[in-house]
Amino acid sequence: MKKSAYSLFVLLTVFSIIAITPLAFADHPKIDINMVVGSSTPGCETNNMCYMPYNAALGIGGEAVWHNVDTMAHTVTSGTMSDDDVGAIFDSSLVAQGGMFSYKFEEAGTYDYFCMIHPWMTGIVTVSAEHEEMEEMGHDEMGGMEGMEHSDEHATSGVEDLSDQFTTTATSGVIHHIAGNSDDDTLVVHLFGADDDGELKITLNRDIITPFDDGSYFVLINSEEVEFEQMGNTLHIDYVAGTEKIEIVGSHVIPEFGTIAMIVLAVAIISIVAITAKTKISLIPKL
Repeated sequence: MKKSAYSLFVLLTVFSIIAITPLAFADHPKIDINMVVGSSTPGCETNNMCYMPYNAALGIGGEAVWHNVDTMAHTVTSGTMSDDDVGAIFDSSLVAQGGMFSYKFEEAGTYDYFCMIHPWMTGIVTVSAEHEEMEEMGHDEMGGMEGMEHSDEHATSGVEDLSDQFTTTATSGVIHHIAGNSDDDTLVVHLFGADDDGELKITLNRDIITPFDDGSYFVLINSEEVEFEQMGNTLHIDYVAGTEKIEIVGSHVIPEFGTIAMIVLAVAIISIVAITAKTKISLIPKL
């Protein structure tokens, strides 16, 4: 009887952990946007650096969350200064230093916004059904899409989604996602709707992608190496209209934490069961 009760306890514990874990690592349709430090001073608008990312991409039902990391208060107000219906869709009022504002987008469209106090601060949120559908697709499905052949290789060789690990802006199109491949030490930035020539600015996280011994990386566009500007961990990469992927190669790329955590959790559960079974430790109090 005691053995049966103990077995039931272990099974319930394992089932509870497994049932709850996927929620903890779920990919929520949300994007964080920073009001850049110093954006209250004119100048950041010259290269669309007042909000990071400047052009945020979401699927229908996605949520944008603005964080004021600047030293001045700002607003997040829909529209532009010349619109008659400024703030009709959303208006944060004053967001103090360290504060935040969020808005959930229920309809597809391109949403301009700006700061009413510092009108040179402008940004865009692009909401599309295509983005939502692509988010729901696995890497295996995306591998078969036209112009995404490299993704198919990644889907079978250790790709992890690392979109939230970097600060990025693109002046043409939107950044759909960033895939990381630990097998060939590559990050692949996937662009959507790059109808004009543009520039990708990406600040790399060295905990995710390690540079070569001289501190540099190299970049491929359409599988051909290209020149770019590197300032510390930040890369400025020019690309032509129609570009769908930009590959950044370093000396090492680690997989996403979520997958590692799931593996560690599974190993921990197996270890607990094995140890308790071997030592015959009873977790049920004696009556």
